[in-house]
Amino acid sequence: MMPEDTATHSTMPAADPEERWRRRSGWILVAIGLMTALAGWRAAHIGFNYDFEAFFPEGQPETAFYLQFREAFSTDNDFILVGLKGDQGVFDPAFLRATRDLASALDTVQGVTGVLDPTDLTLPVRDPVLGMIFQRPLLRWDQPEHYATDSAAIWRNPQWVGTVFSEDGQSLALTVLQTPMLSKEGCDRIAADTDAVLTQWQAAQEAQGMTVECHRAGRAHAQVHYVSVMEREVALFVGLGLILLITFLFFAFRTWWGIVIPLTVILLSGLGTLAFMELTGKGIDIMTVVLPTIIFVVGMSDVVHIITRYLDELRAGLPPFPALRKAFREVGLATFLTSLTTAIGFLTLLSSAIGPIQEFGLYTAAGVFIAFGLAFSLLPAVLMRTDAPIRHAAGPEDSSASPWTPWLSRWFIRIVRYRKAILGATVVLTGLSLWLLSGIVVNNYLLEDLRADDPLRQEFNFFERDFSGVRPYELALRFEPGQETMALPGVLAAVDSVETWLAEEVGAGSVLGPASVARTAHRLFNGDRPSADRIPKGPALSRLLDRLYKLDRRTSDNSGAGWSAAVRDDLGLARITAKTADLGANVLAERNTRFLERVDAYLDNTFDTPPFSVEVTGTANLIDLNNRFLASDMVLGLLIAFGMVALIVGVLFRSLRMMLISLVPNVLPLLFIAGFMGALDIDLKVSTSIIFTIAFGIAVDDTLHFLAKYRILLQQGRQPIWALRRTFLATGKAIIITSIILCGGFATLMLSSFEGTFHIGLLVSLTLCFAVVVDLAVLPLLLLPRRA
Repeated sequence: MMPEDTATHSTMPAADPEERWRRRSGWILVAIGLMTALAGWRAAHIGFNYDFEAFFPEGQPETAFYLQFREAFSTDNDFILVGLKGDQGVFDPAFLRATRDLASALDTVQGVTGVLDPTDLTLPVRDPVLGMIFQRPLLRWDQPEHYATDSAAIWRNPQWVGTVFSEDGQSLALTVLQTPMLSKEGCDRIAADTDAVLTQWQAAQEAQGMTVECHRAGRAHAQVHYVSVMEREVALFVGLGLILLITFLFFAFRTWWGIVIPLTVILLSGLGTLAFMELTGKGIDIMTVVLPTIIFVVGMSDVVHIITRYLDELRAGLPPFPALRKAFREVGLATFLTSLTTAIGFLTLLSSAIGPIQEFGLYTAAGVFIAFGLAFSLLPAVLMRTDAPIRHAAGPEDSSASPWTPWLSRWFIRIVRYRKAILGATVVLTGLSLWLLSGIVVNNYLLEDLRADDPLRQEFNFFERDFSGVRPYELALRFEPGQETMALPGVLAAVDSVETWLAEEVGAGSVLGPASVARTAHRLFNGDRPSADRIPKGPALSRLLDRLYKLDRRTSDNSGAGWSAAVRDDLGLARITAKTADLGANVLAERNTRFLERVDAYLDNTFDTPPFSVEVTGTANLIDLNNRFLASDMVLGLLIAFGMVALIVGVLFRSLRMMLISLVPNVLPLLFIAGFMGALDIDLKVSTSIIFTIAFGIAVDDTLHFLAKYRILLQQGRQPIWALRRTFLATGKAIIITSIILCGGFATLMLSSFEGTFHIGLLVSLTLCFAVVVDLAVLPLLLLPRRA
């Protein structure tokens, strides 16, 4: 019996491949369902964050020095400015009394370490006769009869005008000092608490019949505003993206089947990406706010190519399972290569010196791979268990063709017929773009992402208009550690010149440094006589510095104007702080160059050996320094991406000619968009620098799909001209549909409140439009056999 049993079993038919794959698809769906539940749980906990210090250039000496400088003194942005403007101007008793009440209320907010209030500021004045030091109020707000005298004294001192009082006398500013380096939660709390105090205070003044215009600005409020806008825009982009995807899928496939299946794959791709971000401790910031949109549209490209090919095989008469296998066999390699090149394009952003750009590239590349994995697991599993609502045809290939075929066929004929005109126009546009791109300027503004009508931008504009601005400006003086360099002959006078030139050359206001502290102290120690507002010399300077050191040790002054707040002899550092308008990195760089050249020339001519060196530092300066790396980082990333695409095509075709041809349809759209930027004076900055990498990484997909199909037909022994036409007809529909979806998806970003996100949406959409035209008009002509 055993041999018979053995023979019986040996002749049993093998398991049906279709049935085996159907069983496997069930397990795949169960596994993906479990992972989806886990991903949904993790993604629900993802947070939003905006830390502008993350944009400091990494690994640069300027960043390392600033961190040391900040440790020696303090941060330059841990404050909240509160601007008040009354109907009767500043010198109104009721207005000043209300200001005093507001300052007292703000001082009780958790996290506030002090409030610089002009109604409470006092100055130590030395009686020249008795030699006693007493505290004199800067402004005797409760004694209107002294307003004229006090205002005249205030306006003689540039330390107060433009900092505490506006030049026209209509506004004043309170500086609310906060605990340094507050976390996001701390900033959220202090911003909410100060807003609550301001709202209650304004209501109280209105109840008394006084209208006060109130403004506030600072790091805490900026962070809260950015995060709230990001939260709103993520919901907006996801919602609009879904609506657009559903619309495009309906017109492309015209069935619920063609909508639900691709949409499920794309939604799970985005969910998986957000879960991966949360799992690795990454929140959504101003760079990654566009990531869900990118994952949606990039993932859709693979799904559309696969489904389009699958439906074409069904129309050709193949049963579902063989049609599915053939679709993945023919499109699979191209889809893998496009996902690989897209991910490589984003990974080239790791070469950037800016942390958020690196993270954007890393997590977007991860999202591309997640979308690819789902396209090759979830998509075939679902297709195995659903019936495509399509009429099968068993006739010849052309009789079962897609409705797009006649239109694409006519397009192909026109392209070949007018090939000289098309190539000539391409050459002209390329030359024009090369000329226009020379007008691109690398520049950025501190508030460049905020539109002109943005509420936060309006708040900052108030302080730029009525005061010295809110952009912090830090100047470091470096000298020999452990030496009292400021006491050396002529040194403090030289520092006084530096502070004066800082206002003249850079246009800075609210300048405060060692010389201004010494001048003010000398005047106050001499009875507040205007003639004593100068840097003393000889023994008088030594006595002044001795008093400043003693006073600094005895007092704990919240004003930040003490000697140790300006000079650290033990570290060989001195600090000059100021405020400037947000003029743009280029304007400030030009002014800084003139200023530093003037200082260096003066020090060289005045001293045998310059006693100190001058260096611009601070948070705003570090962000400006990113401009130095933007162009080089962008070019390096694109060169890496170009090289990888050329290498992949070279391996596929083993032809140098094909390598070069593959680059043309991907380089031309980038040149065209660069020319567009130059023509419209769109600056190259952090947000726009990534546009070229995004556009190249996505646009190369269509090129690879086209070339991969062309290669398959050539390997089947087809004639080049036949293979080219067949490739055009087979891939044209998918290329056009995916390009429409991509452009529509990125176009939704143009609704953003952030100008950087708006430019990403506009410029990437245009680049993809250029790319589809080049892929379907120029690329076929480059592949066209000469004898054709």
